[in-house]
Amino acid sequence: MKQAIIIIGGYNSIWTSYLKMARELQALSGLPTVAVPLLPWHWWRAERAKQASNVLERLDGTVAWAHRQHQAEDCILVGHSAGGLIARLYLSDRPVWNRIYRGVEHVSGIVTLGSPHCDAGGPDTGWFLTDEANQLAPGAPYFGRVQYHTVAGKSVLGDASGAWRERRAFRSYSFFGASGDTWGDGVVPLSCARLDGAESVILSGVAHSRKYGAAWYGSSKEIIQSWWPEGVVHGR
Repeated sequence: MKQAIIIIGGYNSIWTSYLKMARELQALSGLPTVAVPLLPWHWWRAERAKQASNVLERLDGTVAWAHRQHQAEDCILVGHSAGGLIARLYLSDRPVWNRIYRGVEHVSGIVTLGSPHCDAGGPDTGWFLTDEANQLAPGAPYFGRVQYHTVAGKSVLGDASGAWRERRAFRSYSFFGASGDTWGDGVVPLSCARLDGAESVILSGVAHSRKYGAAWYGSSKEIIQSWWPEGVVHGR
């Protein structure tokens, strides 16, 4: 079975910033790897509208492109941050902002990197993407058909009276409904990065993105190797 890997970038990101990760994943897996062509304005538009159909449509278009270009019969989605929520929504066989994508028919695995799932908080966490994913696809509803893997970074302990990066982490963790004085990747607390029913990996010293530390989920071959689940290839 021919497969491809599709990277879905995080909120406010530029797709070209994932090219190094794509090259490393392609070398590691032997599978063609591409990033969804997303720019900051796609996320700004989604934030204003409180719905991300424009992002989902670009993902759907990339899946179709991989099928045409690489004859990929199914894809493995790697979602960084908000991209992991988009991956979960894409799988749904229920309407997502008035369109049914049924990505579960085209996807054999998803890997989320520092994504704010916050599934323990239910569909009322305060951020529209997290809430929508927990409303339509709580936990790992397609387990058995899709392999779910979550990756969390443990690099900053939030502290309301600590150094600047610790105070910033405290505010971010609190936004996602966790206690601010907990561990996380500087943006998403460990408790939110996990997903009920998914295999989980915690990486010590790994930050949310390059803005929060030199070592982040896609910064080096060694870090990517530490979270890439070999068994996800040809997983069906």
